[in-house]
Parts: sequence; structure tokens; C-alpha cells
Amino acid sequence: MEMIALKSLHPSFKLNKIKCNIHCKRLHNTRSYTLCLCKSNGSDSQAPQPGDTKKQELLAQIVTLQTRKIRLTEYLDERSAYLTQFGEKANSEFEKIGEDALKELDEASARVCLLPLSSSPCEM
Repeated sequence: MEMIALKSLHPSFKLNKIKCNIHCKRLHNTRSYTLCLCKSNGSDSQAPQPGDTKKQELLAQIVTLQTRKIRLTEYLDERSAYLTQFGEKANSEFEKIGEDALKELDEASARVCLLPLSSSPCEM
């Protein structure tokens, strides 16, 4: 578990003798992080200021939005990779269909030229 001081994440917070730590941990090998705010158990800690709760809620909302952004980015990356693979597969199938059609046309042309009719279009 990695511990980061709150001050290093958001320099505009004033910590007025309140020691806070943020615990961030990686979940299930993703880029998402869980954020836990806690106060140290030291005897010199004061009761939280009225604005601290609001700041913590705003920070939690920011983390939630960033987590959603990461999840959306991962989803878009997966969809993009899938669509790229789908497009490449479709292109190769179209090429194969085109090659098969040309091959069949060549074979049909050869059969037409071999017809025993006297007015064969291949004799011109």
C-alpha cells in the first residue's frame, strides 16, 4: 500500500495541524485507484474544520470522475482495437471475394472460348 500526503496531491489545501494521509491502492490490475482519507491517531490532531468535509467530498468527486475517465478511455481503447481488427478482417474478406470473382470470370472466359461454335467471340 502506497501512502501519499494530502498536501502533495492538492497544494491548495491548508492542513492546519491536521495530519491526513491518502491511501491509494490498485484494484484488479486496472488503472483505477481507491482513495481513503484518514486522520492520524496522534494526540496533537484537532477536530476537523467545517470546510474539511466539503474539501474531502470534492476530492472524492474528483477521484470518482478521474476513475470514470480512465474506465471510459480503456473502453474506447478496447472498442477501437476491436473495430480495427474487424475492419482488417473485412478488408481481407473483400479482397478474397474479389480474387475469387476474377478467377471465376477467367474460368468462364476460358470455357466460352472453348465452345465448339463457329462464331465464338474468342476467334475474332
